[in-house]
Amino acid sequence: MYHLLCVKIILTILFLKICHKNVFSLHPINRTEKLISYTIPEKRGLKKAFGYDEDTYLNFTELTTKYNYPSEEHTVTTEDGYILTIFRILAKCNAPSRHYPVLLMHGVLDSSDGWIIAGSEIGIGFVLARNCYDVWAANHRGNSYSRKHVRFDANIDPEYWDYTFDEHGNYDLPATVDYVLQNTGKAKINFVGHSQGTTNFYVMNSLKPQYNEMINLSIHLAPVAWLKNTESIISIIAAQGSGLIKQFLSDIGIREFLGKNHIIHVAFEALCQLVPDEICGTMLALTVGYVQGTINPKRISVVFGHVLNGVSIKNADHFGQLIRSGKFQRYDEGISGNLKRYGRQHPANYNLSLVTAPVVLVSAKSDWLSSVKDVKILCSKLPNLLENYEIPLAYWSHHNHLWDDNIKEYLFPKMFEYLNKYN
Repeated sequence: MYHLLCVKIILTILFLKICHKNVFSLHPINRTEKLISYTIPEKRGLKKAFGYDEDTYLNFTELTTKYNYPSEEHTVTTEDGYILTIFRILAKCNAPSRHYPVLLMHGVLDSSDGWIIAGSEIGIGFVLARNCYDVWAANHRGNSYSRKHVRFDANIDPEYWDYTFDEHGNYDLPATVDYVLQNTGKAKINFVGHSQGTTNFYVMNSLKPQYNEMINLSIHLAPVAWLKNTESIISIIAAQGSGLIKQFLSDIGIREFLGKNHIIHVAFEALCQLVPDEICGTMLALTVGYVQGTINPKRISVVFGHVLNGVSIKNADHFGQLIRSGKFQRYDEGISGNLKRYGRQHPANYNLSLVTAPVVLVSAKSDWLSSVKDVKILCSKLPNLLENYEIPLAYWSHHNHLWDDNIKEYLFPKMFEYLNKYN
């Protein structure tokens, strides 16, 4: 154990020397750009040699293969030209599945990996497949699985990054739903979303209400719509200047933040192998209210090989606007931009009275991002709310829904209660 710790310390020192050589010798403006967006090619051999848990760097299909779950990789092109990757985990049962398929939609800075990196026992994607569900794990535009476009290059063209969760809900999610229905021959899907994945659902069903008819049941973990009462320290601070931050970063050529294998991601990935709860647990605590020690530290070290999967600067600004305004509204482009895009001076609120699909909310007392007060506002706006189930553990927070060992006792029974009822 001591030898392994020493090796990990050496790895961290080597990483910092690389940072110094490649970043801090630059002009200050270039240094800022490099620090935020510099990409380090992945070296799996080094990670293996330095004792990384292999689940840290295995991709979706490699993880499903490791845990003996057959999977497929699919692509779909959105109406506005983004090419998205969808992964399918085939139902693991003796007879053909008679259930509606389940579509999983991840949160911000995450990907389809988030549904399986907790392992075969509690990874939600695996658990659903083991219970005879045909599982489809989506990836919205901009993350490491969905960086292609019919015209734009994500690494070169700033136009690629001109989107927020509005486009996730207006284009990405509808295209994914259509694809799943077409390829399964089913009339409806079950939907499970986490964090921004639920935001995408509200956007889709309010802007394109015909999709409500395609939803058999939806389960929303850590739902995010209103953010007027958020307690996330970092989010509140960043929101106050999100417009200025967006402008500054755009001026120096940065449109994406915290991308996978960007220097910041690689730093956290390395540090989380060394001291997972102290470094990465603290980061989660400052952003979403995570109570340190409640998720297995080894699992946190795996998680940070997959999260920090990229967010457009414009999307981050959109969330900042929600915090400042206290509204759940479309992106504010400024008066002239709003007139051009929406035909009005100010952006419209999303009309959740149009979200008529059945909804089960799953919330938590210690979730700083999806606060209890904001979830109550959401409850008052949804016309077909089946239940707001609050996890009965005081420490439970935003990501415990995905990676806490206790989801077997406190989340899965509620999920399958409704999945079985609406089967």
